[in-house]
Amino acid sequence: MSLEQQPEFQSLEVVEYQPRRHSTIWKHNRLATARHTLTPREHKLVLYVMSMIQPEDEAFKLYRINVADFAAIAGLDKDHLYEELREVAVGLKSKPLVIEGHYEAGDSTPGVLITSWFDAAFIQPNGSGSFGVTISPYLKPYLLQVKREFFKYNLGYVVRLKSSYSIRLYEWAKRWQFAAKRRIELDELRQVLGAVELNKMGGIKKYLLVPYKNLKARAIDPAVKELNANTEVSISYAEHKDGKRVVALTFLFRQNSKNAAKLDTMHLPHDAQMELEIELGQKPVLATAETDSDRESALLEAKVQPEFGLNARQVDMVREFIEKQGLEYVREKIAVVDSEPRKNAARTFLAALKGDWKLPVKRKPPPKPKSQPSPQEPLPEISDGEWAKQREKALTTLNEFKKSMRGAPKEDATG
Repeated sequence: MSLEQQPEFQSLEVVEYQPRRHSTIWKHNRLATARHTLTPREHKLVLYVMSMIQPEDEAFKLYRINVADFAAIAGLDKDHLYEELREVAVGLKSKPLVIEGHYEAGDSTPGVLITSWFDAAFIQPNGSGSFGVTISPYLKPYLLQVKREFFKYNLGYVVRLKSSYSIRLYEWAKRWQFAAKRRIELDELRQVLGAVELNKMGGIKKYLLVPYKNLKARAIDPAVKELNANTEVSISYAEHKDGKRVVALTFLFRQNSKNAAKLDTMHLPHDAQMELEIELGQKPVLATAETDSDRESALLEAKVQPEFGLNARQVDMVREFIEKQGLEYVREKIAVVDSEPRKNAARTFLAALKGDWKLPVKRKPPPKPKSQPSPQEPLPEISDGEWAKQREKALTTLNEFKKSMRGAPKEDATG
C-alpha cells in the first residue's frame, strides 16, 4: 500500500518534491529562541522538511523524504541511513519544543506552547528508500504564511554544518542580521545554542558549559569559525565584563561575500551592511561591494517572484537559468514579459526562458525630409541716373556730419 493510501494520511496532500541546496526556509522569529535540544542529524532532518513548505501553502502536508536525496544534499553516506533517519523521525515526535509568547485563539495574554517538531511519522518497509512525516499543527503560525516577524535562509547554508551549536547560532544570526549587532546574556545564549538540559515538559533542568571558558572553547568559537567558513554571514563578537567576569556578548553580523563563489547556487542579501560602530575598541566593519549573487537576489526577490507570482519551485527554475545562461539572459526575458500586458505572467516568463523569446524589433519610421529655406527675393533694379542722385545725397549728408563735428556753421541749402 502506497503512502497516499494509508487511512490516517488520506486527507493530506503528499509532497514528493525534494529540496535543493537553494530551497528557502521561512521561520517566525520566535523559533530562533525556542527551547529544544536537537542533535545535528535531527536538526538537519527538520530543516530539510521545512524547506519543502511552499510560501503559498495554507496547510501542512505529508512530506515524503527520499533518503538518497537527503544524503546527497547533506553530504552523507546513504548506506544504512534509512534505518537511522526513520529512528530520528520517530524520536522527534517525543522531543519537546517550547515556544514562549504563544497566543491561542481567544487568548488575551501570551502563554507557553509545549509541542514537538513532528506530529506523525510513516515508516515504509526496508528497502523502499523513503518515509513520510507530518509537522505539528501547532506550528502553523510559525511556518505557514509567515509574512511578519520572520527570517529566511537557504537550506544549503546549514545542511552540511557539523555542529548543532553552529546551526543554532546561524539561525539566531539570521534573526538579528537586519540589526547588524545584538547583545545577549550568557544564560540566554546557552539557551539559544541548545547548551541546556530540558525536562520532559521542556523546562530548563540545568545549564551546560557553565564556566564561560568552556562555553567559548566548545560552542561559541567553533560555531563562529564554521559559519564564517561556510555561510553567507560573517560573525564576530565582543565580551562584556563585570569586573573580571564575562557576563554578556555583543555579536556583530555582516555579509560574507567571499563565500559566494563556493556557494554559487545560493544568493546573498543585496543590501550591503553599513559601517558599524563597534563597541570595545573593535574596528568598524566596512560595507561590501555588490556581487553577482547580490544582483541575483535583487532580481529574484524585488522583481520576479512578487510581480510575476512565482512559487518556490518556479523560483528554483529561474535560478537554474541564471546559473546556466547568466543574469542578462534572465533580464532579457523579464523585458519580454513587461513589453505588453500578460494574462499569466508566470507562465509567460517561464516560456520565455525555455524558448529564448526575444523582444519584438521596432521599425523606425523613415526620417522626414528637411525643410529648405525659401529663396530670397531679388533686389529691385534702379537706373544709373537714380543711382547717381542717391550717391550725391549720401555724400552731402556725410559732409554735413563732418562739419558739425568741427563746429562749422551749417550752409544754407538754398544758397
